[in-house]
Amino acid sequence: MSYILASKTVFPEHEYSQDYFLDMLSSLWPDKKEDMQKFTKSVCVDNRAMCIEVKDVLQLKTLAQRNAIWKEEALKLAKRSIVELLQEVNLELSDISQFITTSVTGFSIPSLDTLLMNELEFSPSVKRLPLFGFGCLGGVASLNRAHDYLRANPKDIVLVSAVELCSLTFQMQDLSLENLIGSSLFGDGAASVILVGDEHPLAKESKYEVLDYGAYFYRNTEDTMGWDIRDSGFKLVLNKNVSKIVMENIPDNVSQLTDRNNYHMNDIKFSISHPGGPKVLIAMQEALGFEMKDFQNSWDSLRKHGNMSSVSVLNVLEDSIKQNVGNKDEIGVMAAMGPGFNSEITLVRKCS
Repeated sequence: MSYILASKTVFPEHEYSQDYFLDMLSSLWPDKKEDMQKFTKSVCVDNRAMCIEVKDVLQLKTLAQRNAIWKEEALKLAKRSIVELLQEVNLELSDISQFITTSVTGFSIPSLDTLLMNELEFSPSVKRLPLFGFGCLGGVASLNRAHDYLRANPKDIVLVSAVELCSLTFQMQDLSLENLIGSSLFGDGAASVILVGDEHPLAKESKYEVLDYGAYFYRNTEDTMGWDIRDSGFKLVLNKNVSKIVMENIPDNVSQLTDRNNYHMNDIKFSISHPGGPKVLIAMQEALGFEMKDFQNSWDSLRKHGNMSSVSVLNVLEDSIKQNVGNKDEIGVMAAMGPGFNSEITLVRKCS
């Protein structure tokens, strides 16, 4: 098994209220003011952080411009989250055996993990695993890949780092429904997580044990979520059928996972799930037979920071650790969905 030791989220310095975005977007798109008023209220977001100021985002014209800023700002933000996390758990970079990174709002070759390794004192023999294309699923998927590694290497430590700069994908000329929603919903942030194997001394200090996970692919749903990559940057692809996919698939997916581990659906007592948006959260609650209070940290993360793609679920995890969500030996789930369209659901046990 593997154990989650700690999670740390950091945010850029430029923070804006949803009212600010409403005024700004309404002035940019006066013909869409009524739509923007509806979306900015319905997405249940109060504030969002951005890696550069709004006025500078509005000047971006090309994919190359956006990606250059992503490379610089993602490196700084991810570095901050890693340094603060390691200070919190009193570990050194040289202790890390595997390093997993994920982002879907920019790309670099060499990948982001190598850029971080050139700025931080990792062991040169650390095993790298950069993940791209998972989108909102990236946080949970990264934890699950860490779990795979630690099952085979139970004395080791894995560092997961997610960074998303969603604001850099803003397309001022795109008046599609998807871009209007995205402009109301997404925010920037970075988060890092430490996991250890069950033979590591720090395992006994963990709040959550990862028991197992399931990965579920839904055929012929590739138009549900993703990017249409253009010269001007990333154009959001977002289909309104996400909630329907949740309701039609998640109950069976969770049931398969619990059955495989000799549990039942009613054994699940808490959730640490990605806050994709209000409709998705409500669908997840109903699919699991939960109430809004059972997803409170997901709702709070959405309200305070917006949807930060892969980072959001790690922020929910951080708050769950701090608040000691769950009682000893209770079973919970971590869940997220992303481009593909697919989901990953992780079964966790509360340790103490």
